Amino acid sequence: MRSLQLSPKSTTNGREPSDRRAVTPTFNVRRKDVPKTLVEASAQLNSRTRSFPDSPSSSYHNQKSEALPGICVTPIGFSLIQVPSSFPKLSDPAPSNVPPTDEEKGRYIERAREPVLNSDDADTQLAWASDALSWLAVCYALERAVCDTKDPSFKSSVEGSELEVDAKNIIGFLVEQGHPRANFEKGKWLEFGQFGHRIDKRSAFRLYRDALSGGYMRAAYRMGMMYETSNDSTKAIEYYEKGSKEDDAACCYRMAMMAFLGQHGQKVNFPKAILLLKTAALRADENAPQGAFVLGMLQADELPNIRVPELHDQASAREHLEKAAFLGFAKAQLKMGSAYELANLGYPFDPALSMHYYELASHQGEPEADMGISKWCLCGYEDLFETNEEIAFNRAKRAASQDLPTALFAMGYFHEIGIHVDVDLDQAMEWYRKAAKAGNLDATARINAVGLRIQREQHPPRVPGPGPWNRSPSPPYPT
Repeated sequence: MRSLQLSPKSTTNGREPSDRRAVTPTFNVRRKDVPKTLVEASAQLNSRTRSFPDSPSSSYHNQKSEALPGICVTPIGFSLIQVPSSFPKLSDPAPSNVPPTDEEKGRYIERAREPVLNSDDADTQLAWASDALSWLAVCYALERAVCDTKDPSFKSSVEGSELEVDAKNIIGFLVEQGHPRANFEKGKWLEFGQFGHRIDKRSAFRLYRDALSGGYMRAAYRMGMMYETSNDSTKAIEYYEKGSKEDDAACCYRMAMMAFLGQHGQKVNFPKAILLLKTAALRADENAPQGAFVLGMLQADELPNIRVPELHDQASAREHLEKAAFLGFAKAQLKMGSAYELANLGYPFDPALSMHYYELASHQGEPEADMGISKWCLCGYEDLFETNEEIAFNRAKRAASQDLPTALFAMGYFHEIGIHVDVDLDQAMEWYRKAAKAGNLDATARINAVGLRIQREQHPPRVPGPGPWNRSPSPPYPT
């Protein structure tokens, strides 16, 4: 296959670039359908290997280092993904199938920056750039959640960081060279309005088309999704089928769900759906981990509305849920956190692993994960970690901002009892009413109880008999 090569000088109209980071060194582009990625790699973190079993190694993960450097983003952006010091520590070394923290990922990406920028391998650079931007996207979303804002003009403190500039320059340069996966990555920026780009679905579609014509089959999935959201299911299925014939994980997953649920005129066909889902799970990557998660949930018999008794296999369920969680799928991380909290699916009770998984899911905006952390911090656990009412309150508040019924109830409880805040029965009533409206059944009982408590405080009972103690408190309350 023809290689594309371009020297740095030719990227600036024949002039020597003033900043080596403004361009990328000579590329030797090799088109591959299966990307090399951080989460699939056998990453060396803190001088220990952390990988999912049988995962291929990414070429930018080969260098060893005794110390991990700092991350060149603003202090606010980095501090958000640091694990609170009060959280229990994982065993060292941690199990190989447990994903690293986002802090570890960020440090590893930063450590790989210089070798990657000086590499002449396009696939290596593109894998690093994609990982860096995915990690930054987590930071952006987390900062927005912490700041509790839905303002569309909100600008994260890590936007425009050196890390982002380097990653975008790599992808932009490769787009100019016609690299298929680079076209796909930039297409996502335009489809979803990411990394300083306005939403431009027409241009995104063109980039996806170019990526697909270059052999990058994941583009077929995004093209299918664009047709599906435009209510053109015929064209959507055409592209999904094109991708599934090449065993693309995302296309196989979408076709499997259509066969399970009989969507878009497709007949319900469980044997076909199971075959496609198994392929999606086998080929799952960090951009399409859903197949591994859904197959795991089916094997655990915990998927609502779909039951396939012949698939029940707890060992296989655990394997696929762990894989999806390792690949960064928030729902799988949430499930793993719950499994270690409740000792489900054959997992042992392990507060440290439970909080580890909950924290990963929380960084991706899962409100139930924040509530899981809130409950752990409210109670603590023996000698492993102490209670922390501040974290318990703030995580419940973050989950309540997404209208999670249990979180709304928790906020009422915190204000009623006075956990991290002063007792405020009016605030408690307001939160309980929101929880009841959202469907929390316990909230109604608390509304009645708090209402009686407020009434007693406003109208304290009078002591019978003569004397000044028989008078109402001053100032008098209305009757």
